[in-house]
Amino acid sequence: MAQTMKKKVQVHVPYPMLTKRLEDVVEAGIDPEVYVDGATLDRIDRRELRDIREILTDRGLRITLHGPYMDLSPGAADEKVRLITMERYRQTLDVVAELRPACVVLHAGYDARRFDGDVDLWLGQSLKTWPEFIEKAARSGTVIAAENVFEEDPGPLKRLVESFNSPVFGVCLDPGHLNLFSKAPMEEWFRAVGPRIAEVHLHDNRGGWDEHLPIGDGGIDFPLFFTLLKKYSKDPVYTIEPHGEDALQRALEAARRYI
Repeated sequence: MAQTMKKKVQVHVPYPMLTKRLEDVVEAGIDPEVYVDGATLDRIDRRELRDIREILTDRGLRITLHGPYMDLSPGAADEKVRLITMERYRQTLDVVAELRPACVVLHAGYDARRFDGDVDLWLGQSLKTWPEFIEKAARSGTVIAAENVFEEDPGPLKRLVESFNSPVFGVCLDPGHLNLFSKAPMEEWFRAVGPRIAEVHLHDNRGGWDEHLPIGDGGIDFPLFFTLLKKYSKDPVYTIEPHGEDALQRALEAARRYI
């Protein structure tokens, strides 16, 4: 199942699956977005990472990376939680140094309910977290893309990326999360952060939960999404996140209608 699109499309692949199915990934011509969670980071082998990078790049496959997010909060009010998050992000940037991905996705972590609407508190803590990782990403030739999840409008993410104004610190825009959690229209997001979009995730849902359906199987207005993407953004990384191998081909075919 080789990819035939003119533009590359990354496919979400958890690291343990990648190590077990590396030959299949290479044979299928899949450009992986490698997902590493905390448990994986604690046991990952750097030599194995280098070997995987060499195998994939030798076949002309592009690597991107998605870091851990469960329980983490880079703008946490509790300093101990923020520092634990930094430790996980340090481990992730160690993986970046070996895999040399084009992009690494990390969650920005603002949730109005958890922060009682205090964007300034979250931003002040976030500004202590990100500089170290922006510097490391720049040294590795990688772009950090801060992903929206629970954000109800683009204001917090816009303030975060503009606080650094770095070419290696951008936004990963996830329309599935917009559909579930945003109270702002889609175009407002593009007007606010469009030029800073480094990556987009391409999956659909019906507005109830984060189903990760192929484009067209849910209720998201993807014709509008791609029209706005073309208007406001410059050649972002496209990533599909299918839940299960059986959904992979359908997700790729659905993306081909737009890319």
